[in-house]
This record gives sequence, C-alpha cells and structure tokens, in this order.
Amino acid sequence: MVSKKKDVKKSVVKVDKKVSVMHEGDANVYQNMIAEAAYYKAESKGFVAGHDMENWLEAENEIMNNPDNP
Repeated sequence: MVSKKKDVKKSVVKVDKKVSVMHEGDANVYQNMIAEAAYYKAESKGFVAGHDMENWLEAENEIMNNPDNP
C-alpha cells in the first residue's frame, strides 16, 4: 500500500520544482495530462472507490518523470 501522506509530500515538492520553471499555461497542461491519466487508471481498475489519490499519484509520477516532457 502507498504511504499517501509521505508520497503526497514528495509529489508536491517534485511538482512544485517542475512547475516553478513552467509558465502558468504549461502547469495547466500538466495538470490536465495527470487528470486524464488518473482517469484511465481508475477506469482500468473498474472505478473502485478509495483509490483516487493512488491513481493521481501514479499518474503524476509517470507524467512528471517522463524524460520526453520539458
């Protein structure tokens, strides 16, 4: 199981660092990309309740650590 509080804190720091070098529009693009990826993760799990944060953090990690993203 994911340690949500610890992972959220790490995730926020990582996102803050990456977002700080982006323009506001870029940050919105990343947020939309993460939201879409989290949706597809939820869909693949049958939209089981209680996994929202886990899906978001997994999606965020994949998007933010993708070397193809600026």
